[in-house]
Amino acid sequence: MDLGLQSVRVVVTGASDGIGAATARVFAGEGAAVGLIARRADRLDAVAEECRALGAPTAVPAAADLRDPAALTAAFDACTDGLGGVDVLVNNAGDSRLGTVESLDDAAWQESFDLKLMGYVRGMRHVLPGMRARRSGCIVNVLGTAGTQPSGGYVLSCFVTALAQLTASVADEVAPDGVRVVGLGPGYTRTERVMGTVRRLAAEAGREVEEFTADFGRAMVPIGRLAGPEEMGRLIAVLASDEVSGFVTGTQWIADGGSSRAI
Repeated sequence: MDLGLQSVRVVVTGASDGIGAATARVFAGEGAAVGLIARRADRLDAVAEECRALGAPTAVPAAADLRDPAALTAAFDACTDGLGGVDVLVNNAGDSRLGTVESLDDAAWQESFDLKLMGYVRGMRHVLPGMRARRSGCIVNVLGTAGTQPSGGYVLSCFVTALAQLTASVADEVAPDGVRVVGLGPGYTRTERVMGTVRRLAAEAGREVEEFTADFGRAMVPIGRLAGPEEMGRLIAVLASDEVSGFVTGTQWIADGGSSRAI
């Protein structure tokens, strides 16, 4: 199926690795122009080269720490200028630390607020005026199942819950202007964050990483494995496609292999 993404202009945050880099590559393969934002300039340049090789007519890397409002604005300005506008924004940057309400200090809370919550908010603010003026566009917020599956060991997941509410609220506001806002909730995916935990657990158990990863997937995910970042990238592209998902807005798709077990 043709997703209708040829020459669409896409900005992806957190694009230097994991789901963000995979998403950029998927859009590039569909013929979209891509803007890439993350902190690591060397990795962004490498992903930009991959995107050009896959068919992106333009790939604009813009390194920035999205906790810094001025740096975020400069990066979005660079991508918007380089692409000539933004049709799709994929908000993906930022992880929050694991920890309990007692173990995390104010600095940890502020960091998560600035990066995970306000990074998404500021990105949306940047692209929405242009989308509303053109009466078209899509924002995909990469959220996470932790936002609906609370754990005492990951209290900062409350920011993911807030982002789910933000997604629905903004979607309701901009729907009359022809703009869609949707969320994707990935489950266990082979990102550096997840694999860092898996490698630590494998070392503690004295086991080989890939064998342990396979067992971990079977134990934690009903479908029996971890997802690959590319799977999430393809789902994001489908959500962004007006050809396929033009009637979808204000909701979150859960892609967790059945782990949530929720209605």
